[in-house]
Amino acid sequence: MGAELSSESNQPEVSLAWWKTFRKVVRVLASLKLAVVIIIALGIVTAWGTIVEAQYDALAAKKIVYNSIWMWGTMISLIVSLTAVMIDRWPWQKRHTGFVLAHIGIIILLFGSWVTQRFGIDGSISFGIGEKQKSVILGETDLAVYSTFDGSQFTKLFDREVDFFLKPAQKKPLAIEIPNGAIKIVESLPYAIREQKFVESTDPKSGVAIRFQMQNPNVNITEWMLQPSKEGSETKDLGPAQVLIVANFPRDFGGRNAILFRPVDNEKLEYNIHTARTRDVKKGFVRAGEMIRTDWMGLEFRLLKYMPQAKEEITYRPVDKPTPLTTAAIRVEYTAPGQTTVSHQWMGLNSLLKLFGTSEAYVVSYANRRWPLGFDVKLKEFRIGRYQGTLRAASYESVVTLPDGSDQLISMNEPLKHAGFTFYQASFESDPSGRPTASVLSVNKDPGRGLKYFGSLLIVLGSLHLFYLKRRAWMQGPRK
Repeated sequence: MGAELSSESNQPEVSLAWWKTFRKVVRVLASLKLAVVIIIALGIVTAWGTIVEAQYDALAAKKIVYNSIWMWGTMISLIVSLTAVMIDRWPWQKRHTGFVLAHIGIIILLFGSWVTQRFGIDGSISFGIGEKQKSVILGETDLAVYSTFDGSQFTKLFDREVDFFLKPAQKKPLAIEIPNGAIKIVESLPYAIREQKFVESTDPKSGVAIRFQMQNPNVNITEWMLQPSKEGSETKDLGPAQVLIVANFPRDFGGRNAILFRPVDNEKLEYNIHTARTRDVKKGFVRAGEMIRTDWMGLEFRLLKYMPQAKEEITYRPVDKPTPLTTAAIRVEYTAPGQTTVSHQWMGLNSLLKLFGTSEAYVVSYANRRWPLGFDVKLKEFRIGRYQGTLRAASYESVVTLPDGSDQLISMNEPLKHAGFTFYQASFESDPSGRPTASVLSVNKDPGRGLKYFGSLLIVLGSLHLFYLKRRAWMQGPRK
């Protein structure tokens, strides 16, 4: 009986000791010194992110800084400090209204930002005039491997999100299991420039490769062309004319300016020059180093190099910082089923790599993730305004057609909102002559927008209430 009374008498003491410890912890977390440290840390991390984005790009800043443990730690510390300050003022009084509203508003604003980061969509769409798009390209990257025996039916063997930016493959290669063989990602480059070259091939099925120059007083174009196989054909569209490599000349090519080449032997090509205006056909043979007059606006064709059996080799040269020409790239190591020979091939982001075994083939896909919109968007028209006397773009806008048949304008200052998505006119792509070829839209879906707006409203109301109390205290003057 006495032990029970002693136990009951100790309960208030334990509760009081716990409360005192809790109050001490709260006061430390609510202290001004800690708040100053958090604010300084937040400023340092934000400045760091700004510097990274300026030196590299927004994606690098997001991965290195804004999604790092340093940013999340600072945000969590700020929320804990704000909560502790409110608990330290408990019980709240009427004069605490503005203070409490502002602090709750900041917490809700930060929570809304987390919802946006976790569940939001931030990507882009690129399409030419008349094209439709039904998905958004996101910043996340996926790696997939498919197998096929006949080229028509594919079986997925591997599909995973990969982040070679933060986890380079050279530090931890990614192995992919295939039947009796192996595919391994052994190297990755966050920023690389694609380099293409054509080399002699020993495969008798390989097609020819040519390097040529087309020029007149106003035009000077140098290009490579590779015939995919001995029986295949390749076309290069140069605007006013086409250059083709064919296995056999067609009987009637049609009404376009075109020069067609057919391999004859290891030294020369036979050519047919079709002129759209007169329907004339000019025939002959050409060797490397020789020139042909085409009679199209004074254009002259010069065959710079001829390779009777050739193949294309793609490599990627690493660079330190991104440019409009850079892309991410990976190096794939492949051991064919039942063989010991290892081949290495490079592939860039948003491309496919075909690997051939004895009876099967594998397709490796390394691409940005695509998020379905749930509806089609068609680019009906793209308009660009330029500064007077220059080719610099002053403004650009897109006219898109929605599934209901309505045409909507998206300009630099007028986004389009539809089905929860917001479409912004971001940029455009152009050909070497400066003519726009595609419109690029930034697409955003922000499920945390409502929370961020509500949190901002609470901050404003709380600030107004605080200013109101200060103004009233100033008008009433000091108490006697």
